[in-house]
Amino acid sequence: MIKYTQYLICTIIIAFLMSSCASLTGFEEGRTLGAENSEIGVSLNYVKAPNLFDDESSSSDDLDNIGFPNIELNYKYGVTNKLDVGGKISTNLNGSTYAKYQVVGDNSSKFALSPGLEIGTILGSAYSIGIPIYTSIYPTDNVTININPRFMYQFVSAGPTEGATYIGGNFGLMFGKKNKFGIDIGYYNVGVVGENQALLTFGFGGKFRFGDFDTGSSKSSRKRR
Repeated sequence: MIKYTQYLICTIIIAFLMSSCASLTGFEEGRTLGAENSEIGVSLNYVKAPNLFDDESSSSDDLDNIGFPNIELNYKYGVTNKLDVGGKISTNLNGSTYAKYQVVGDNSSKFALSPGLEIGTILGSAYSIGIPIYTSIYPTDNVTININPRFMYQFVSAGPTEGATYIGGNFGLMFGKKNKFGIDIGYYNVGVVGENQALLTFGFGGKFRFGDFDTGSSKSSRKRR
């Protein structure tokens, strides 16, 4: 009985790893937090993804689509007024660390853009590296529109030698000035060795910020006085 239970658990874990995908949730803004500020985020997401490592499928049209929910936790810290670093963990066993640097706008501009870099793993069995570009438009102080294109590459360390590429992006709408709540939708073309399928994500989440968010770039000015 014990051996059967262990075998069943291992089978479930292996199947889950092979069907899991990299973290492709959104809720990220073009603005950075500002020096010494921090943010905690939580989101409930639903992902519909193809199983690109299904050896029984002979073509992209035959690939299984797997739908599953996940909860993701995110922590981020402002190293400088322009640089943020952070980490994510989720219930689909994915963990990642990332950084972004704001090159357009400041903490009060109507448009902001920050290129980023993200490295993730699924329990050491799959690895991913992503290059997102976080852009945001702020029609009012309480509304944020996020448009985040992204390229990501993922490979399984103990499986097929071919990696999977993710090309697409996320669109999100959030409400609030300091703490924010909203939705995010993602669409990605996922491919490996000529096989391509669509990956879809949808989520609802919130972000809770800690620090002085009435200043940002002005914080440096006051420190210099």
